[in-house]
Amino acid sequence: MSNLEGKVALVTGGGSGIGRGVSERLAREGADICIADIDLEGAEETAALVRDAGRKALVVQANVASLEQLDKAVSACVSGLGRLDVAVANAGIGRGGSVLDMPLKDWQDQLDINLTGVFLTVQACARRMVELGNGGRIVCISSLAAELVGERSWSYSATKAGVRIMVRGWAQELGAHGITVNAIGPGVIDTPLAAMLAGEEGGAIRTGLEERTPAGRAGKPGDIAGLVAFMAGPDGEFMTGSYVIMDGGLRDASGRRAPSADDPRMQEMQKLMAQGEARRAKLQALIDER
Repeated sequence: MSNLEGKVALVTGGGSGIGRGVSERLAREGADICIADIDLEGAEETAALVRDAGRKALVVQANVASLEQLDKAVSACVSGLGRLDVAVANAGIGRGGSVLDMPLKDWQDQLDINLTGVFLTVQACARRMVELGNGGRIVCISSLAAELVGERSWSYSATKAGVRIMVRGWAQELGAHGITVNAIGPGVIDTPLAAMLAGEEGGAIRTGLEERTPAGRAGKPGDIAGLVAFMAGPDGEFMTGSYVIMDGGLRDASGRRAPSADDPRMQEMQKLMAQGEARRAKLQALIDER
C-alpha cells in the first residue's frame, strides 16, 4: 500500500513547476489530487499526469488571494473527491525591483499571492479539516529567499520569510486538531518562476549555478515533491512547525557578481526575461480577478 492510499490532497499553483511535481508525486503515493490554479490550461495538463498515475484528479480555477474562491475550491474538493487530508500552499509569484521605483502594484501582488494567499489557503483548508475531524497535513512552500536577500529581490524575500514564521504559530494552534503544518524553503528549482535563476540546460546561467552549488545541479520539482510526500505521509507525523531548506547546499556557497554586458549569460538572461514577461502578461489578468 502506498503512503497516501485513500487520501485526498489539494495543491495550489498545481498547474506548473513545483506544484505540478508535488501533484504527480502525491498521486504516485496513492492520493487523489485537487489542482487549484488560475491557469486552467496548465492545471488540466497536471490533471492528465495525475490520471496517468492511476489516481483521480479534479481541476478548480482559484486565485489564492480570494478567500471566496479558495472556499469554493475546498468545497469542490470535498464534494468531488470525498475528503481533504493534505493541503499544499504552493502558489506564488515573483516581482523584482528597486525600492526606489518598484510599482506599488508589484509589491501588493506579491503580498496578496505569496503571503495572504498562503494564509487564506491554510485558513480555508484547516477549517474544513477541523470540520471533517480526521486531522490533516499542511505544507507551505516558502523559499531559500526567506534566508537570503538581494538588492532587487527583497520584496519576494519578505513574503517568503513571512511564510516561514507563520507556520510556527499555526502548528501550535492546529496541533490540537491533529493537523501538522510545515514549510519548505526550496533553492533554485528549474521551474518557470525561477527561469532567470536556473537558466537553460547547457546555458551559461545553468553552468554557473551548477559550479557554485555543492550538489552540482539545479533543483528539480521532484526534489521538493519528495519532501512534501514525507511531510504528508506517516513518517512525518511528529514533524510540525518546521522550516526545511532544500537547496543543494547553495545557501552557504560563495556568491558571484552580476554578469557584465558582454558576459554570455547576459544574452541568456535577456531571453529568459522576455519569456518571463510573456508568462506574466498571460497570468496578470487572472491574478487581478479577486
